[in-house]
This record gives sequence, structure tokens and C-alpha cells, in this order.
Amino acid sequence: MADMIVQYRVMPEDGEVEYQTLENVTKEIVSAYNETVKILEIGAVGVGFGLQACTVKFQLDENCGSEPLENQLIELAEVGDVNVELMDRL
Repeated sequence: MADMIVQYRVMPEDGEVEYQTLENVTKEIVSAYNETVKILEIGAVGVGFGLQACTVKFQLDENCGSEPLENQLIELAEVGDVNVELMDRL
């Protein structure tokens, strides 16, 4: 059993969504996974015109896969899009 690293860029739904809100809802989703998903890094990245996305790097069990986590993030009202920036095996 190995772990994998996945980094997502979580884009806000629109310019009205503050970065801190985006970070908080992302952390809430991860907290539901208990110890199977860990946030390694989280931070803001500017995407233009004052809009900030949330870049978050996770460590998770590769047997669980990253798709359920990605789907949960996409379904959030504050989130416009989720892009995979990095995927690697530990």
C-alpha cells in the first residue's frame, strides 16, 4: 500500500468568493476523511484581476484514489473548477 501526492488548483466560482472562504471549505471537505487524506500545503495563487485560487497539496492512499475528493470539491457552491496540477506516487 502506497500513498500518492495530488495537488489541485481550486478556482472560485466568481470574483465574489474570498480566498479565505475557499480555503475553509476545502479544509472542511478534507476533515471528513479523518486520517486517510492529509493536507501537506495550502496557499493562495493569483490568477488575475485580483482573483485568487487555492492551491492545495494532499497526501492520500492510492487505493482510495483522488477522484472522490475532486468530485466533492467541484460540487461546492464556492468552487468554480478544480484542476489537477500534480499527481505522483510516494
